[in-house]
Amino acid sequence: MKRPGLFLRESTGLVREIGPWTALLMNTAFIAFQSGFILLVSSMFNFPLGNPLMAIVISALLFLPLTILLNRVGITYYRTASDYIFITRNLHPSVGFATMFMFVIDQMFFNAVLISLGLITGLAPAMIAIGLSNNAPYLISLGNSLMSNPLMIFIMGSMIFAIIVLINIASSRAGTYLASAISLFGIITFALTIILFYVYAPQIINAVNTAAPNILSQAVSVSRELPSNGVIMDTIYLIPYLAYVFPFVNFILSVGGEVRRGNAVPIAIFGTYAISTAFLILSVWVTVSSLGINKLNGLFAIYYGLASGVSWPSSLPPPYPQALLIMALRNPVLQWLIAIGSFTWYVNVVSVLVIQIARYILALSFDRVLPSVLAYVSPRTHTPIIAHVTDLVITLVIMYLYNFSIVPLLSATMDVSTLVTILMYFMVITITAIVLGIRTGTMRTAVLGIYMTALFAWIAYEEVMNPMAYLFVPSINTYIIGFFAALFVIGITIYYAVRLYRLKRESIDINMLFKEIPPE
Repeated sequence: MKRPGLFLRESTGLVREIGPWTALLMNTAFIAFQSGFILLVSSMFNFPLGNPLMAIVISALLFLPLTILLNRVGITYYRTASDYIFITRNLHPSVGFATMFMFVIDQMFFNAVLISLGLITGLAPAMIAIGLSNNAPYLISLGNSLMSNPLMIFIMGSMIFAIIVLINIASSRAGTYLASAISLFGIITFALTIILFYVYAPQIINAVNTAAPNILSQAVSVSRELPSNGVIMDTIYLIPYLAYVFPFVNFILSVGGEVRRGNAVPIAIFGTYAISTAFLILSVWVTVSSLGINKLNGLFAIYYGLASGVSWPSSLPPPYPQALLIMALRNPVLQWLIAIGSFTWYVNVVSVLVIQIARYILALSFDRVLPSVLAYVSPRTHTPIIAHVTDLVITLVIMYLYNFSIVPLLSATMDVSTLVTILMYFMVITITAIVLGIRTGTMRTAVLGIYMTALFAWIAYEEVMNPMAYLFVPSINTYIIGFFAALFVIGITIYYAVRLYRLKRESIDINMLFKEIPPE
């Protein structure tokens, strides 16, 4: 029998069929500025004197160098998992493998929790608002169940996730079209929500006053009592919330092997950044100017139980902007359009994460570190079927554990995962840029890497030092971060164990495989 040679790679079997506009829509789905908007407006009460519009503008400028760096990576490595190729070929194979091994599992956690949050903070509040607006008790009951019944959340969430994965298994093209369609629908419904919120601002205030006559005056009083660090510091402390949005223009890097050459990557990366910045500024301005920042901050402080002597009235849905808008609308078509749209603001991320996770699994096995069976791509559907099935099984298990609180520590996984992504993914990329810049004498790349590493370090520091403001549960932060740190160490261990195995069994040093950029 012929012994295997050193380089056994063949084409992945993926097809370059993602054009500029599909790339833009998919990348925009990944950045999820809509859910970032919900996060920001529902968290501003932690820093009540902060100027959210100024925080968005400053954040957009601060994170722009990262966008430039990621664009360079994308147009340099037109390969599947371009960021993985960038790290393994320029920093070290073991670090690149460990980073992506951790990141893949992190994204599985993210998917499991994100679908649940889409139901809990997107669809359910909207259904409650429709029920209250139309005097439909069954919708109120159904909405409350979607917010609190773990079995219903798990069943609906797992069905939606399984359908998305199965569509991607059936056809790579169908998966990209699905993600693009969900992204476009999410953008349209978000724009519609913002326009209607502006037009119906007086009716929204009237609807809230009618349903709960004293709540807005109570909200203003509560807002005035919220602790503050002053205008300047409160504005600065709002910036870490934008770290949940602006850095995430990196989806297109994971499918670089399927993107047509030319301007598709720059259009996707810079177009996504511009669209997200514009929509965030517009949506926050409309919401704050229409409702009033004191009312908004006070409402969320009351809703989250932080106002003594004031409880949230059952006659109101949670104070998310789309739910308050639905209370003022009388057109059922618009009500349901916004309700379904608010769910897609979360599912759009899932639709592209399903693609991203499978491509990373493929890349890790393509370099012969994970089992080669995971790299199988169907010649008929052009999809990594085994990788998708692996993602489906693991994500459903995580979703079950999360929703039924079998592992209570998972309650903070979504919140901490962004911090983990900053520490163990983005900072590895920026450190790689530093190493590459110094090694090649390209100081511009090195300086860019140094700046972004420092920025991420500051954001991580602020989130760790003030966990309650940034959504974390202090008592279990260490456990969650420790879990993902352990995954990183496990990744390093797997790499060297596989290297030793292949050296002994196949006389192949996989370190040498990383001296080449794999073919497309």
